[in-house]
Amino acid sequence: MSPVKSIGIIVLSATVLIWSEIYYPVKDSVGLDLLRLTYQLYSTRAGTLKMRLEMPRLGPEIEALNGSVKELADQFATAFTNELYIVVNPNSNLLSLRRGQKVVLDAAISTGKNDTLTYRSRKWVFQTPRGIMSVIRKKKDPVWLKPDWAFLEKGESIPPVHSPLRKQKGVLGAFMLDLGGGVMIHGTPQENLLGRSVTHGCIRVGYDDLKVLFDSVQVGTKVFIF
Repeated sequence: MSPVKSIGIIVLSATVLIWSEIYYPVKDSVGLDLLRLTYQLYSTRAGTLKMRLEMPRLGPEIEALNGSVKELADQFATAFTNELYIVVNPNSNLLSLRRGQKVVLDAAISTGKNDTLTYRSRKWVFQTPRGIMSVIRKKKDPVWLKPDWAFLEKGESIPPVHSPLRKQKGVLGAFMLDLGGGVMIHGTPQENLLGRSVTHGCIRVGYDDLKVLFDSVQVGTKVFIF
């Protein structure tokens, strides 16, 4: 028998001996799979080494991320000034009027019911939009100009654009703050529904709270809806 074959037989026998006399007894008695544990340790060390090698390459990305975070923080910090601003939370149906970090007013509101209406090729989504808006107009005793969907919901035919049927008083309450895009903060004759998501996208507020808002804010006041 050649020396190579002899060495091979010895190595194979030693492997079988270790496998049967050491590996399995230890695994059974201790409850550890040594082979699997060794592989996991190797993989962990290899992954750690790879991360160390990649750190210099990730430096610019980390710096860019830090810059983005700072920019967002600076934008958010602009809300905390001495100027009045409004915060609307459609999820909890709450509105607050704030000056800096001080809360001037908390109010229960009604916001979009997150529903849709389709008519032929047209579709309306009744949701209060998220984002940063501004008060672009204030009005006492506003008149509601009924949109097409208001007639469709009641099964009525849609009248011409300038029809007097579109004008309704009292629906928007005593005051209105126009945020643009058809979105308004206004009153409601259904104050019993405040705190619920029942509107077509506008923000309804009770009379007393709405009067405070109307008397306090000016055109240009920021409105944060999140």
